[in-house]
Amino acid sequence: MNIVININSLPKMGQYDDRFFLKDRIQQLIISHPQHNFFIISADKNEPLASLKNSSIVKSNYYGDNVRMALWYACRLPRILKNTEAAIFINMAAICSLKTTVPQCLILQESPTVASSTVFLKKTEVYLKKAITIIASSEFLKNDICKNFKITEDKVQVIYNGTINNFLPIAQPEKEGTKEKYADGKEYFLFAGELNKDNNLLNLLKAFSFFKKRQKSNMQLLIVANNYLPGSLFEKSLQSYKYRNEVKLLPNLPEDELVKIIAAAYVSVYATFKTASYCSVVQAMQCGVPVIVSNTLLMNEICKDVALFTDPAVFKNIADKMMLAFKDETLRNDLVAKGKLRAASFNVSAANDLLWQCIEKNAAKND
Repeated sequence: MNIVININSLPKMGQYDDRFFLKDRIQQLIISHPQHNFFIISADKNEPLASLKNSSIVKSNYYGDNVRMALWYACRLPRILKNTEAAIFINMAAICSLKTTVPQCLILQESPTVASSTVFLKKTEVYLKKAITIIASSEFLKNDICKNFKITEDKVQVIYNGTINNFLPIAQPEKEGTKEKYADGKEYFLFAGELNKDNNLLNLLKAFSFFKKRQKSNMQLLIVANNYLPGSLFEKSLQSYKYRNEVKLLPNLPEDELVKIIAAAYVSVYATFKTASYCSVVQAMQCGVPVIVSNTLLMNEICKDVALFTDPAVFKNIADKMMLAFKDETLRNDLVAKGKLRAASFNVSAANDLLWQCIEKNAAKND
């Protein structure tokens, strides 16, 4: 079977959101099915997935403007699917070609109302109905798709994002070495993600200040930012921050260092406003780190009873949860144990098995 996958909508390596981890899932999917051929549509001729024996790159880049993108989906993509004799096309965006009969599967990480900031938003419902199946990364996202775009529930399958397997607990000596390297040898709260308004970092700083005033602790705060730019507004705000010497901004870390920093954290704080991403939360739980998360429908679905939930709009509420995790060691240990069990349900192999079943089922409809 010939399978065409468009990865042009995925971010470059080095980003930590859920879309980044799809790249690892695709790689494992290809490796696990050597008897099938995978054609990867990418703008990068040196795409690492091309090194796999049963995959090849179809170099194609459609970005630039809306007209160019529309022409690519209407003209170029159907030719690619015909030339590769594709049994199925998999896209990582809420866009289909309306000019092909090849079954199309969409893998979505966030609501199309958020992801489609182009003229394509007007046609999103048409694209979603054209797709033979839609894979959503959560029940929350599935409900959003069905409600806002009049899609029947049987057309949307939930497959949770499985995180890559090297996010695991580390030994105590390695924890201490990581704390020495990044946190002056102190325990620390951690945030890992992007520097943007939705991630609520200013409220996190206010919560950390409140925590420091109440606890008189030497605890530090590490912010691992994958989109850091020198001179950013957030960096400037840190210059006048009272506890600036106890806040470490760590930009664009390699994956092996990120694993150590997550695994050595005292608590991971993810008190964000609007996000469909949850890999950072699952990674922390995998590493044996308790998590504080926003009290949203998505985070309640992902974490169930294994996290401390907070109102992201109220910094004192975030601080209360930080103090609770700091003072109650029994609670913290309970969250660690439960978190490891919960994280095990986000297994990348299980996620790929479900994805492959979906591919086989829907490719067969093209026979």
